Amino acid sequence: MMMTATALTDLVVKYDLKTLVFFGVVLAYLAYQLSLLLYNAWFHPLRKIPGPFFARTTRLWATYWNRQGRRAEQIQAAHQRYGPIVRVGPNQVSFADPDAIPEIYNNPSLIKDEKFYSARRMFREDHTFAFRDPEAHRQRRKLLSRGFSQASMFDFEPVLTTKIETLLRQWSTRTKDGSPIDVYPWCHWLGFDAVYHLMFDRDAGSLKAGEPSPVMAWLRAWRPMFIYKEIVPQLEQWGVYVPGPIGDNFRRVRDWKNYSVELIRNVRKTKVETPFLRGALAEKDGRLGRPLNDSELAEECMGGMFGGSGTTANTFLFLIYAVCRDPRVYTKLKQELAEAIPDPKTIPSYTMASKLPYLSAVINEALRRHPTIVATLPREAKETVVVQGMVFPKGTILGTQNYTVHRDSKAFPDPELYLPERWLDEDKEQQKLMKAAFNAFGNGSRKCIGINLAQFELWKVVAAFFRRFECTIDSSMMDEDMRPYDNFSAGPAGLRLLIHLKDTAAS
Repeated sequence: MMMTATALTDLVVKYDLKTLVFFGVVLAYLAYQLSLLLYNAWFHPLRKIPGPFFARTTRLWATYWNRQGRRAEQIQAAHQRYGPIVRVGPNQVSFADPDAIPEIYNNPSLIKDEKFYSARRMFREDHTFAFRDPEAHRQRRKLLSRGFSQASMFDFEPVLTTKIETLLRQWSTRTKDGSPIDVYPWCHWLGFDAVYHLMFDRDAGSLKAGEPSPVMAWLRAWRPMFIYKEIVPQLEQWGVYVPGPIGDNFRRVRDWKNYSVELIRNVRKTKVETPFLRGALAEKDGRLGRPLNDSELAEECMGGMFGGSGTTANTFLFLIYAVCRDPRVYTKLKQELAEAIPDPKTIPSYTMASKLPYLSAVINEALRRHPTIVATLPREAKETVVVQGMVFPKGTILGTQNYTVHRDSKAFPDPELYLPERWLDEDKEQQKLMKAAFNAFGNGSRKCIGINLAQFELWKVVAAFFRRFECTIDSSMMDEDMRPYDNFSAGPAGLRLLIHLKDTAAS
């Protein structure tokens, strides 16, 4: 029924005009959201692709599970329910088949999703991981990759050996009375001290002091910051002015950026030359036609600090938990190490450790079963594309996630089990399937630039730790503590790993 002029006048009298405008805006917004939901559910070009209703109709599904640290887990659940191709956003599709990896990530018609990768800037500058332009990425990677090459890692290995010695000595000293030790922070301190020293030729001192470098608090602030930027991209510029806890994260990351810029200025003055800085300080970025300025190089260093510390640390934590809970795996690994390394105090060389078959199987299975990079790396179709036999229109976001492809039952029978022996299977066809599905470090031109550092660190520290110590998990630890918390990179949800150690080198 039409509202009469008298009734409208009475309404304006009863409620002031500002209130009416407010309610009008709210109603208009709700009507828009409802129409968007209906369009996404029944008229969108992707409407025939199955998936959870709220995932198909609203981005709030992804936002909610991101905040819970369980988005990868929920996408996997959707694949188990709906099949290998699932709609996980109004405009986003996830693939479970490992064969989709090269179809998506080696496809020139698919580029990095702007919203996702812009949010991964450390602080207002593009860096190697965040570049969307393939040529810009290629040239920046070319400039920096020499610092992470295998040759550079062999030069750096004595420093890495010293840091692992410091770590294990600290653990031995602190567990002499039989009390448990929480190794969670220590593993992160090892990762941070290693990459910091690699880049700047100075010791961050976390392992020696038994407490975190102040820089690590700034690292932690970046994690929630990129989630906020995905939701509200304008926070990239204005987040530092937001009051309260959200703004505090942006201000801490700004402090980290300022600190990193000052570090670069100091190494320029003192002419420090590390494998990482040797080329980056003076050589030209092929895309820019000039060397990087202090802000650009600081951004790369921040990315290195973040990526080079947490991922390796979390892999080591998940591995300790998995091995120590399986007496068969534990005993077999200990036997191989005892035969190969007579002195339990020895920190083996990477060359020697990497040749131990069961050790390598244990590490690869940890990387498969507990991938630290679990999230989807989204690609946007810049034109109509065909993936897995399906046609997707321009603008569709496509991707795979390691949490799912590493559970492909054809490549990895009994995928939920931790079975290092699968990597020793002599069936060539099975090994081919496993290789295609194993994506722990990425593939092709987008492979992790720090893969050599990660491998040197993991093979050496895992071998040295299990050779030296008898280890048991503290009874207070629950599976929920070690559930992967998906925050772009995944770590134990409980932020702890309590273990009991006996130093066999001291007996």
